[in-house]
Amino acid sequence: MSAQFSIASSDPSQLEKASQVAKEFVQQYMREDIIGIVFLGAIARGYFDHAADIDIALFKKQAATIPLTTNFLKVQGFEIHIHLEDFDSGIQLLWDMSKRWTYSQCQVYCDPKGLITQLLQEKVPLKPEERKWLLMSGLALSEWYINSLTHLWVERGNMISAHHMFDQGLNYFFDLLFAINNELVADMKWRYYCVEKLQRLPLNFHERIKDVLLLNAFTVEEIERRKGAFMELWQQMVPLVEQEVKLPYVEIKNLV
Repeated sequence: MSAQFSIASSDPSQLEKASQVAKEFVQQYMREDIIGIVFLGAIARGYFDHAADIDIALFKKQAATIPLTTNFLKVQGFEIHIHLEDFDSGIQLLWDMSKRWTYSQCQVYCDPKGLITQLLQEKVPLKPEERKWLLMSGLALSEWYINSLTHLWVERGNMISAHHMFDQGLNYFFDLLFAINNELVADMKWRYYCVEKLQRLPLNFHERIKDVLLLNAFTVEEIERRKGAFMELWQQMVPLVEQEVKLPYVEIKNLV
């Protein structure tokens, strides 16, 4: 993981040991029908703690048969998770955002013909049109969920659903924040942690987001309080997104 997203709880000695176990483990797969080997997850991101495991992707030729009885193994006290990837399918299939983010944090360990590096360069990066859509949809949908859908669920008589709309609205807003930073959207379990490490954020983000997330009671008053805190952040992003996509918000909203 880049220094931007570094984790304070990392145990350097465990990271070193896990990395060595991974390198020793993959020696058995250094063969002709394996096109490349990639380390994912903790050891690739440069951290390790008691909850981390070793993630290894094996890119094989289509006709290759890899003798794996299970994708989950225990080696020298470490959990190893094997991701078996067919290289030819990897070229043809679309990779979703979660997979692309995972591979953006990877370490290519074995790539004798450079094919894995080439594949990742093609599949992983955030494309300009994709970034534009994340900016527009993130701006418009976050406002819609947090302003309109909260009140719709109040009218329908379900206060819990009304407050739950904030969760989805924030996810769209986070999409926007990743995009404005030219970053892929982090996998869900890492999303907020990575959001708060982004360099380009609304002023007072770290203070105001606490007010947005805080839920004292399932009431209309709490919706209004949370909405007020969120809109302080949202309003700052409107001119930035308009400038990036070269459209006024009213047109962005209509397109989304």
